[in-house]
Amino acid sequence: MTLEFASIWTRDSRAAPVMIFLLALLFFCINLDRPPHPDELHHVLAAERLLETGRPLIGEGEYRRGILHTWMVAVSYEIFGDGLASARLPAALLVALAAAVLFLWVRREAGAIPAWITTSLFVLSPFSVEIAQFSRFYALQIVFFLLGSIWVFYLLAPAVSFARRTLLAGLGATLLALAIWQQVTTYFGIAALAIWVFACVVQWVFFNPAAHLAWKRVFAAGVVAVAVLALVVITQTDMMEWAVKTYGRASLFNADRQDEFWFYFVRYFVFYPTLWSLIGLLAVFAVVHSPRLAWLAVCVFGISFLLVSFAGSKAMRYFSFAQPFLAIVWGVGMAYALVPLSAFAEAARVRLAATFTLPQRIGSRIATSLMVLAFAIVLIMNPFWLRTATLIGDVALPYDNPVTDWSAAKERLGPLVKDVDIMITTEELGAIYYLGRSDVRFSPSKIRELAPDQRKEFGIDHRTGRPIITTPESLERLIECFPRGLVVGPIEHWGSPILISKTVQAVIRKYARPFDVPEKSHLYAWSWERNLDGMRPEYCSDLDQVFR
Repeated sequence: MTLEFASIWTRDSRAAPVMIFLLALLFFCINLDRPPHPDELHHVLAAERLLETGRPLIGEGEYRRGILHTWMVAVSYEIFGDGLASARLPAALLVALAAAVLFLWVRREAGAIPAWITTSLFVLSPFSVEIAQFSRFYALQIVFFLLGSIWVFYLLAPAVSFARRTLLAGLGATLLALAIWQQVTTYFGIAALAIWVFACVVQWVFFNPAAHLAWKRVFAAGVVAVAVLALVVITQTDMMEWAVKTYGRASLFNADRQDEFWFYFVRYFVFYPTLWSLIGLLAVFAVVHSPRLAWLAVCVFGISFLLVSFAGSKAMRYFSFAQPFLAIVWGVGMAYALVPLSAFAEAARVRLAATFTLPQRIGSRIATSLMVLAFAIVLIMNPFWLRTATLIGDVALPYDNPVTDWSAAKERLGPLVKDVDIMITTEELGAIYYLGRSDVRFSPSKIRELAPDQRKEFGIDHRTGRPIITTPESLERLIECFPRGLVVGPIEHWGSPILISKTVQAVIRKYARPFDVPEKSHLYAWSWERNLDGMRPEYCSDLDQVFR
């Protein structure tokens, strides 16, 4: 069943997906050159060296995570020149592509009106905008997972030949594997897809009159075999223990959210109070009128939502792969909620005509206007559009962390950076990108991400080739072993219990003095210059191995 309205928006136009792609891309490309998030600089720096050397190098290290995205950034540099806008363009293109694919899929399965509403909700979501303007592999994850889900969806469609099912299975598995390659949270979505597939197979085998007894026996045997295999793996290996630990683990910077199972719920409720509150009702509307599509969307979003909510690490970007499916639930549900609203509008028109003796045309316009107004109020009451506007307009909100702008301090810090013997940072990528240097990173959190044999003081980060320290003692040792130095980083790190804590501050204040940087840079900077007469050679000699 589909909705049909006498409007250009319902026409099965081949140009509609192209228009959606172009409009979404134009929208996402507003203010693409804003100061970067540190994670983006992994790809920005690696892409620059990739073009120069053929390898994704950062400093003396090599960054291969999300290598496909790094290659896309490098291609963008080749075509449009280097810079942050060019680095972010691939993500904007990919999310715009996801919007066009989403439109085509929903239009085919539910109709034009549901497709337009779904796509609009997806494109205008602040969570989509963040990913589209974020030079990281999450946009690729969205596209691969969405396409993989669509392939799985049609894999189980009725009246599909064996050859076509085989092809769809291969393509779907490949796309989902590519999504996992980008980000491991894809496993949550795959688990949800697996449950949906299992439910579909159960329904076909046991509730389909055409299904033979042999199929039931084969299915039962397959379930038993998988269950036995899973039991063997769980009991005879450490895989289950590893999976549980990994699932519940969070980085130090994310540790304060580790037990907040309400994290995602709160964010959806804040930005979508009415839509989030009505999600159950809208899901019912969607399932009734477009059962296969809606059930898939409900399963993928609902199960993934539960899994990410109880996982250790939490951030909206970790859940970005499921955003299109939430848009489907809302979009299809809202579109078909218009059916009873249309009936209500018609009843209102009849009542208006009888009460005020109005011409039919005027009565219809009044009734339709009231329905549209009510619908618009429901949407406006969801302040997601306001958050989207602040993101597009690069407007900081009171609760946002101050945006670090290394470029604002480049002129002031540049001469000092060239003159010091050592430069210590709490965020090395920004320093490397804007100042061309970072010798040591102070980060108790990052040391957990090093190779097992390097998880120690002065362990080398393979991504940058630079050592990492974690203790006030190591910091003090560096200050005492180098006559001139600089400690610099984002101002939000100053006073952080996991970075520049009070103990670390005491060490810095003991030896260094504050260096004046522009306030708008949102950086802290402390420099020192001291006489090393009387220093014990053995105290510093092994540092030559680290900084050789």
